[in-house]
Amino acid sequence: MFFNRLSSSQSLLILIGVSLLIKSVMAVLIPITGDEAYFIVWGNHLDYGYYDHPPMVGWWLAALLQVSDHPLWLRLPTIIGTTLIGWVMYRLVMPYGKPQALIVAGLYWLAPVHLMAPLITTDTPLIIFSFFSGVCFYKAQRQDHFGWYLLSGLLLGLAFYSKFFAGLLGVAYLFYVILFVRRGVRPYLGILWVLLGTLPFIGLNLTWNYYHCWNNYLFNLVNRTSDSNFSVMTFGTYLLLLLYVVTPPIVFFLIRQSKRLREYFRQGRLSVFMALFGLPILLFMGLSFGKSIGLHWLLSFYPFLFIGMMALLSMRQLQVSFHFMWSFSLLHLVAFGIVFAMLPGLIKSNEESYQDLVYAMYTESLLTLVKQNSYDFQLVTPSYSQSAILAYHMKQPVPVLGVGSYHGRQDDIITDYRAFDGKGLAIVSHKADVALYAKYFQHFTHVVLPFKGTQYHLGIGVHFNYAKYEQEVLQNVKQYYYQIPDWLPSQGCYYQ
Repeated sequence: MFFNRLSSSQSLLILIGVSLLIKSVMAVLIPITGDEAYFIVWGNHLDYGYYDHPPMVGWWLAALLQVSDHPLWLRLPTIIGTTLIGWVMYRLVMPYGKPQALIVAGLYWLAPVHLMAPLITTDTPLIIFSFFSGVCFYKAQRQDHFGWYLLSGLLLGLAFYSKFFAGLLGVAYLFYVILFVRRGVRPYLGILWVLLGTLPFIGLNLTWNYYHCWNNYLFNLVNRTSDSNFSVMTFGTYLLLLLYVVTPPIVFFLIRQSKRLREYFRQGRLSVFMALFGLPILLFMGLSFGKSIGLHWLLSFYPFLFIGMMALLSMRQLQVSFHFMWSFSLLHLVAFGIVFAMLPGLIKSNEESYQDLVYAMYTESLLTLVKQNSYDFQLVTPSYSQSAILAYHMKQPVPVLGVGSYHGRQDDIITDYRAFDGKGLAIVSHKADVALYAKYFQHFTHVVLPFKGTQYHLGIGVHFNYAKYEQEVLQNVKQYYYQIPDWLPSQGCYYQ
């Protein structure tokens, strides 16, 4: 065993303690990111749906914000959730041997993707609910009890209500039964029970979209896929991403065992988990020819890899994989420590990246400078990320001015610019083109704000002209992002 002089219980506690400590330190050191701040905006505007994704993380943050908005507190669900998942993995594998169980849990806990970025995003509830849905599906395969199928479906529904990627796990359930299960009709009836469990959450999501311009579907299936083109480069990038996440030793060992895979899947048991990892990964592989696949796309299927490979790899191979993983993570931590100590000077030559970093790390000081020059006008920015970060620190809304991007358009729901007609706005921006907004005001002043070795820009606009803004900006927004297909029934779209 890797801790030769320690008992299994002592080794388990050390692994838990080390991973918890590292994740907690990282949660304190890393400033709230733009995406996290955007989801905090969700938490401050409780609803049963939001523009980009289903609402689960917004609900979690709404509850957390009742206590504190400290980064460590808000990121606690991610820290505790990944720890709990590892412990359940340990319990699942323990009947096959405590050393193997420790390695499987340790591989998950010590993976860089969990240690280095314990952020609170839509992926947090997705990962947790998807994992426990998969565990219930595994139980269903062992016992063929419809109760386990239904519970798997309910948890899958909660995962779906976190992020639509959960649907791929449901697809994996179906294909696993079709390809590898030979127990008559009962497993197929079980899939119907899984579907039954998801229906309340699918229904809620459809209802919200029916009354809100079909936002989730336009964003995920239309707006963000408009730039998709066939590319071998994105496929190659995806393969490299897989190699990084799975790690080279595990990839090598799995390839060596590839001839055994069909027999392995037929045996059932823990092979269910390998299928729940492998089937979505293959689907992503197909998508990667036309779309860049992000690392976070893989995380809700990641735990299944380590459970599933336990019965496929030898003890020696598992040990080699574990030693590589902790060494790999240690390398990441050393690199992070060096980079963190040298920031922000390390990237000062890259103006755009340097601005983003300073904006995130020194937001409070920047706000002090902005407030000295903004005449107490309503602050706005041209970016959802920049607005969300300012809103987090100011504890009040900061609207997005301009067309913006297809990401982060929750502000379209929150902000009614008619309320600012005839009033003053202070536009905080990274770029000098803030002056382009001058045409929407009677008077406009462009102020350059030198700060921490770079500069930001502040546009002071007096007497906002809503009619002109509506004609030149909001109409374009409607044209770009709110074209609901004729075949989709809708009711009460706020942007029509």
